[in-house]
Amino acid sequence: MRRFHAFVEAVNGWFLTFSGVAVLLVLVGILWEIVSRNVFGLPTSWALDASRFALVFIFFLALAPALQSGSHVAVDILYEYLPAGPKRAMQIVALLLVVGFALLLLWYVWQETYEAFLYDGSFTATIPVKMKTIYWVGPLGVVQFLLTAVSLLLRSLQADPLARRQAVPERPARGTT
Repeated sequence: MRRFHAFVEAVNGWFLTFSGVAVLLVLVGILWEIVSRNVFGLPTSWALDASRFALVFIFFLALAPALQSGSHVAVDILYEYLPAGPKRAMQIVALLLVVGFALLLLWYVWQETYEAFLYDGSFTATIPVKMKTIYWVGPLGVVQFLLTAVSLLLRSLQADPLARRQAVPERPARGTT
């Protein structure tokens, strides 16, 4: 099981690196467009389209690392006030919902990607790009998102609540030292 968790974390590290590079490329492309348009009066025909395509890669490659790091939106109004048992149960239920969402997203993204490969269409953009050259990253990113959710779920199920309670020192009661 440790190998599975290590594999998921390693792939997430690579995905995060690739998405970071893509963010830098978008930044450079948009900066070039701004300078080219406003300083030289020569707008580019490729910068906005390339940025749009790169954003697809950024989204799908950063999806799983964001889940692993806890960066996705979470509502934790009651979570902080619950005792350890219900907190753990809530975490497991939330991760089960994430796994279900990942499966639904994978099904939808797979259908769109399959159609892109089947019909071999192109985007209506200034840069002639086949849809399949962009869409392939969708299922890859969602599969990694699913694997990350399963990894987090397995870790939550394996966690021993007694060991966790013993590792965290109890707070002293108010008024005592």
